[in-house]
Formats: sequence, structure tokens, C-alpha cells
Amino acid sequence: DERDGMLGQPRQTAMRVATALLMLAGLVAAGEFERIGQQALLDFNQQRFSAALRGFQELKKLQPRNHEIFIAIAQTHQAMGNVQAALDELQAAVAAIGHLHPQVWEVYLKIGDLLKGAGDFTQALRAYDAALEVSPNQASVFQQRGVLNQELDAYEQAEKDFQSAVKLDPINPQGWSGLGIAWMYLEHVLPDGKPEEYDSYDEGSIFALRRVMELQPKDMVTLSNLVMAENRVCDWSLRDVHLKAMKQALRERASRKENFAPPFHAIEFGYSPKELLVNSKYLSMRIGEAVKEQRRLVPPNPAASNLSNSLQLKIGYVNGAGFRNGTTTARCLQSMFSYHSKSVKIVCYALSSDDSSKERDSIKKSCSGGWVDGSSMTDQELAARVSRDEIHILVDTTGYTMKQRTEMIALSRAPIVLSFHGFPGTMAAKFVHYLSSDRLTSPPEYQSFYSEKLALVPYTYLINDHKQSRREVLGPIKNVTRAELGFNEDDIILASFNQLYKIEPKIFNVWMEVMRQVPKSKLWLLKFSKAASKYLLKEAAAAGVKEDRLVFHSKFPKDIELLAKSHADLFLDTPLFNAHTTGGDVLWAGIPMLSLPGENFAQRVAGGLIRSVRMSNVSLVRNLDDYAHVATKLCRKTKEMREMKRLLGRERERLPLFATSLLTSHVETSMKMMWEVHACGSKPRHIIVAERF
Repeated sequence: DERDGMLGQPRQTAMRVATALLMLAGLVAAGEFERIGQQALLDFNQQRFSAALRGFQELKKLQPRNHEIFIAIAQTHQAMGNVQAALDELQAAVAAIGHLHPQVWEVYLKIGDLLKGAGDFTQALRAYDAALEVSPNQASVFQQRGVLNQELDAYEQAEKDFQSAVKLDPINPQGWSGLGIAWMYLEHVLPDGKPEEYDSYDEGSIFALRRVMELQPKDMVTLSNLVMAENRVCDWSLRDVHLKAMKQALRERASRKENFAPPFHAIEFGYSPKELLVNSKYLSMRIGEAVKEQRRLVPPNPAASNLSNSLQLKIGYVNGAGFRNGTTTARCLQSMFSYHSKSVKIVCYALSSDDSSKERDSIKKSCSGGWVDGSSMTDQELAARVSRDEIHILVDTTGYTMKQRTEMIALSRAPIVLSFHGFPGTMAAKFVHYLSSDRLTSPPEYQSFYSEKLALVPYTYLINDHKQSRREVLGPIKNVTRAELGFNEDDIILASFNQLYKIEPKIFNVWMEVMRQVPKSKLWLLKFSKAASKYLLKEAAAAGVKEDRLVFHSKFPKDIELLAKSHADLFLDTPLFNAHTTGGDVLWAGIPMLSLPGENFAQRVAGGLIRSVRMSNVSLVRNLDDYAHVATKLCRKTKEMREMKRLLGRERERLPLFATSLLTSHVETSMKMMWEVHACGSKPRHIIVAERF
């Protein structure tokens, strides 16, 4: 935030203090006041804050009721990290001006910013409200209150705040940026809603973020948000230009040893594996540096010095989202913990509050070594708890995804840290030693794309729970007909149930080519965004495919989801970002999958899934031409394609992909091998678990 006067911004603070001094210079004997004030300002600018504070306090003795001096002292306390002292001075400034004086709004704004930075969101909101009560037309206050409401997940209120901000100040880029981000979230929170001026929140978001780029053409953070918004509606009109700018931005940040994009979203920006590695590396370096001093305060972990091979390993699983039902981690791993052998003890660290779901409850009951509710614990407290629990291997199941607590992982003194099942790629962090993967997802020739040592299991690393919790497809089944879904009995249904941001123009063009070759084919997509259908239908028409051959459905209720999806004849995977948990869903539903592996981790996961259902020779293709050829061939040989479906349906309970106990044993074996390497005094090394079934 570059707004003048914001606490915690040294350059703006210095400017604010200089302004205060100019205003004060004529109020007392010029010589003495100016000498003290200029010296205090010089001390502040050179970060001699204690000396600056003494100077401003001398000024306060000369003018004990002047609110500008209180503000200068508050900003100095803020620079020194003395939050309460800064707050006291700002409250004194309010008293000096008067609680209802029109000019007091700016002090209330500073109080709100200070409290927000300190994490006291309730009182921060009250301060912003007080500012607007005395001066209701301040765009900067609406903007800051909007930012806070976003942090509180109050997106509808944030929307109103940012709308007020841009109405009052139409050329304020921060207001437009906040509005664009609020609308991105509201598209998912209120799927049936829309702003008054647009057909969907997504389209409103794109307009707002493009407005920011008009005002600030070099704002690469906003550009990354804009690209995400465009990807979600499949608006590819500026894709090539924007992705080129994104690559340049990453290179420029990397030259300064800075991270550019959130690592999860970086995957959809088309970066190479090396670029993804560099992007994540500078984020992990920043995190590691930020907690370096705190880590010295974390007590040693006794497990680190116990190098016996015969001990019972204690494995700690950490999940930032608290193993809640809304996460794929909880749904996929809800039975895995019960399949660990008795030779290990499992401790789970749930870092978000209880949602009372059966998935979380199932995991909690399976923790043989204990369950830690860490939702109200600091990162340092959690790291200390890991040491007290004497965890040998700490497993991060979140990584750089939502609700991440990477600082806690960096603070940990666990002898071994493993990244597993959460973030689909390298953490590029010195504090993460291993990455769980499989030989198709991370083949030996791609080792250089990872900072971690690879722990490769024989089938997929992506454990699922379908065999235990998704048995509705095995019958007796609830009848869902093709007609109810909008298809004819003789339609050849090509489906892609992936998130729409994973679709890129080149693969969509391949799908259109297949559809031109196979007149009875229809493409079945999920309606993750109301606006996306408009853009995709336009692209299809340009490719010579009629609108009625694209079918969009809203997401299905869980009890009929897989039954409905099982009517698809062939699942078309997206090379940019493969189907991961969705891939397991469609294969369990008996739908053959066609996938083109890329180079980075997220582009190869489907290969491990397909190998685990023994269909690699049919379902994995080499390039886009091969993709089009194989898809067209299967559509023309409907008997062969339907035999693949029948075989999947008949064998699924016996296939490695759905053998949760087997896949768990492979991961556990890899953990024991990690400990053997550590126990003999060696540094981490690549591990390959032998195949057995």
C-alpha cells in the first residue's frame, strides 16, 4: 500500500513527519523548535528511532496539545515496534483534535491501520467506522476497510467498500484492485449472484483489474490476478501478451532474488519447471530468513539424536486446513491413517478449527500417537510442540496451497521433513528434505527440477479413499440417465471435469479437431464460472463446432456425482495442469482417461494414476497430434472404448490405484528408508520403493 501516512511505511512516515514539522515550525520560537525538529527528522530518516523519539518528545513539551506531534511520536513508536505506545499517542491525538471534528478521520484511519497490522481486526473495524462517521467521503478509509473485510472473508461488505472507494476516487488503482479481487471470490461464494453492471462477478473482476493495468501498466501483481481471472472464464484474447509479460516479471524478480507469483498459481502461468523452481526458491528463502531468529528459540527435538534403526517412528502429519471436509486432502486421506502399520505412531497437527465432518473425525480417531488442535497456536508454539512430541518425520500435507503454514514447517526441528499430497511440485526449500512422488510423475531425468530428494513409490503417490467412501458406483445404484443429463443414447460423450483455468487454447483446439472428425461427439464441461460458457462457445463456433455440442453442468451433489459422470465415454485431460483428485474420481467412475504428460510435476500426475490402472499403453500420448489421433480413433471404435470402460468397472476394486492399504504401505516404506539414511549419518538421498502387489 503506497498511500501517504500509512503506519509501517518508513518513506511515507518520514514525509508525514516532515509535513508535521513544517506545520509546527511557526507555532513556537522558531530557532529552538526548528533545531529540535530538524534533528528529530534527520534521526528518523536515518533510522535512529530512539534519538528521534527523544526529539519529538521535547517538541511535545513545547506544544503539549498539538496533535501533529502526537502523530509523529506514534509513527516513531510504530517504527520501533511499540504498538501499544503508538496507539496511546494516536488516541491522545484524537482527544486533542476532538472526537467529532471533521479532521480527526485521518487519525482514526491510522488507528485502524495500526490495529489491523497488530491483528486486532474487531477494533480496527471500529476505528474505520469512526473515521467514516466524521468524514463519510474518504476513499482511502473505504479502501482500507475493504482490505480488512477481505481478510475477514466478508467479501460482500468488502465489495461495497471498494465500490465506494472507486466512486469517490475513480483513478485509485488500489480501490479497483480490491474490487477485482472481491469479485473473484464472490463468483464462488455467491454462484448465482452478479454485480449490477456485469453478467457475472468474473467479468466484473476482469474489468476492474484491467482498469488497474490502465492506471499502473507495470503492476505485475495485478497482472497475475488478472491472468487468473481471465483463465477462469477462458478469455484468451490477451493470453499471449500477458503470459509473455508474466515470464519477464518472474525473470526480473529472480534477478533481485525475489519470488514473483504464488507457487500454486504459477503452475497455470505456463512457466517452465526451472522457472517454477526459481520462483518457489526465493519464496522459501524469504520464509527461512524471516524465522531464523525465532528458530533458535524452538527447543531441540530429542528424536534428531536418536539414530537407532529399531525404534518406533513417530510421524507427524501437518495440515493447514485442519483436515476439514472442504479439502481434497481430508477426503483422499481419511482412511490412510488407519492403514499405517503398528510399527509407526501417527500424530496429526490440525491447524484450522473443527468443522465436525466425518472425514476429520475419521482421521482424528486413526491417530495412534495423538491429535493436536493447533488452530489457535502460533507457528513457534507448534514447532515447539513437534519437538516435545519427538517427531522423527514431519509430513507437510499443505505446502504452498490454501491455509499454508510454511513458517511453522521452517521453524520445526524435526530431523526429516517430507512434502506429501498437498502442493504439486517442489517447495524449493532447504527446510524440506523429501518430496513424495512416483516414477511417472517425477522420472529420474527430471531430478534437477526439484530441490528435495525424491521418495518414489511404485504406483501413484496420490492416495485416494474411493474404495472405502465412494462405493455408490458399485451398486445398487441410483438411476441417472443420459437423457436427464441432456445427452442422446448414441452421443459419444467427451468429458473434461477439470477446473476451467486448466484449459488452454492449444488443447481446446485439439478437442475441436476431434469433434469435427466425430460428428456424434459432444464435449461435457463443468460450469465453474457462469461467464466461461460464453467464451468457450465463441471459441467453438470459430472452430466450426456448433454450440449445442458443448454441454455445461453445474457441480453435482456428492451422492450422484460419480454416477452422473460415469456416462462419459472418454475423459480428456488438460496438459497444462493435469487432473489430480479429479483423475482418481473419473477412473473410479469407470471412465478411461487420455493424458499428455508435460515436464513439471503438476503436468505428470495423471500419468501415475493411469499407470496405476494399467492403461498406460492406451491412455498416455506423446504430443498434441498423437492426442488428437488417439482420441479420434477411440471415438470411431466405440466398441473398443466401451470395452475399456467395462474393464475399468469390473477391475477397479482390484487395481493398485484404489488399494489404499497398498499405497499407504508404499509411503510408509519410503519413510522408513528415509530414517535409515538419516540413522546411518548420511544426508538425504533419492529413494525408490520396489514394486509389489
